[in-house]
Amino acid sequence: MSSRILVVDDEPDIRYLLKDILEDEGYLVDVAEDARAANEIRRTVDPDLVLLDIWMPQVDGVTLLKQWKASPDDNCPVVMMSGHGTVETAVEATRYGAIDFVEKPLSMAKLLSTVKSALSRGVEGGRPENRRPREQPVGNSLLVQRLKQRLLELRDSSEPVFFTGPQGSGKRIWADFLCATSGGVQVFDGGSEIRDLVPLASNLYIDEIAELTAEQQTQLRETILANNRGSRFRFVLASRFSCDELLQQEAVDPHLARLWTDAVEIPALEDHIEDIPELLQYYVNWYSDNEQLPYRHFNVAAQNLLRNHRWRGDIKQLKQFVRTMLTNGNSEQIELEEIEQALRLITATEEMESGNKMQISVDMSLDLREAREAFEREYLSRHLALCGYNMTELARRVGQERTHLYRKLKSLGLQAKKQ
Repeated sequence: MSSRILVVDDEPDIRYLLKDILEDEGYLVDVAEDARAANEIRRTVDPDLVLLDIWMPQVDGVTLLKQWKASPDDNCPVVMMSGHGTVETAVEATRYGAIDFVEKPLSMAKLLSTVKSALSRGVEGGRPENRRPREQPVGNSLLVQRLKQRLLELRDSSEPVFFTGPQGSGKRIWADFLCATSGGVQVFDGGSEIRDLVPLASNLYIDEIAELTAEQQTQLRETILANNRGSRFRFVLASRFSCDELLQQEAVDPHLARLWTDAVEIPALEDHIEDIPELLQYYVNWYSDNEQLPYRHFNVAAQNLLRNHRWRGDIKQLKQFVRTMLTNGNSEQIELEEIEQALRLITATEEMESGNKMQISVDMSLDLREAREAFEREYLSRHLALCGYNMTELARRVGQERTHLYRKLKSLGLQAKKQ
């Protein structure tokens, strides 16, 4: 299951902004406006992490923290949230059991990095049943079996490993497989200085090195050359580009790009379509077990059709397709007709997206501000639908920081989640 986070803050805008951000990252989130509400929630649910504001009416956050930590059975990690004037108080709160603090106004990168770190540090005292199990690479094709064997041979080392492969091909899944005996991988959030993470406290996965800043690339190269001394953990570095393609990218450090000379190639789904029936069964079970979606079975005709469909989004798209079929259908058997209808919708969406055009009619009686708002509302509404209401993808598409996007959507009356 996904980690559960309790947000305690007396400001509604902050509570629900954090709820939206964290739920978009896959966490389960409860919110409370004061100490009384927080205690009520903790009587019925057992969070994996609490984000606790310092200044609240009646009972402040530090006092509430002391009350919780007075119990020898309270092992839940707590991160304090503080304004500029209360940082010293937040630091002092670590003496009473808080494991970290974040400063307001909240930085998205810092917040998510702190949450991931806090959850990771709370694993020893946490509940295994509340931690979502890692996905496994699936397939009996010769290609997949050879890849598994190669990564098994690389496990007993802290040397960095380099992946290349299409977007959506499951590079993160393979990274966890590689590092399975040392706790899997933590994903680099993009907002940290790489030099501050060394020596590594866990295996660190970077999904696309071409998207690192020039400074981060330099830090990464220097760290690799220094051989990550003092840590038993490793870097797992990925790119959708090959070595030659990276060398052609002006924004990529050529010295870093050359490290991809012998990169492990993660295959595209179209290169091992014989594994699709097994992948379908695996993700039916996965979503049934981990998200309590109804179990449904793809019949042979449906499996055969899906084997011959071109999955432009690779395994990631196939997973989303399985999830949709489990969510939207009523019968236990998934028949050919239902599959054909769903694939037609996917094809139509891809064709619309590839056109990358939008026509909009604007009432000329509107003033400039109203016309701009009308355009922004339609523009963001279309992009939200195209990216499946995924805020990370929306931010990438429109080139905006997610915190700003949440506020913009709210001001335009748009929902960040599909209703």
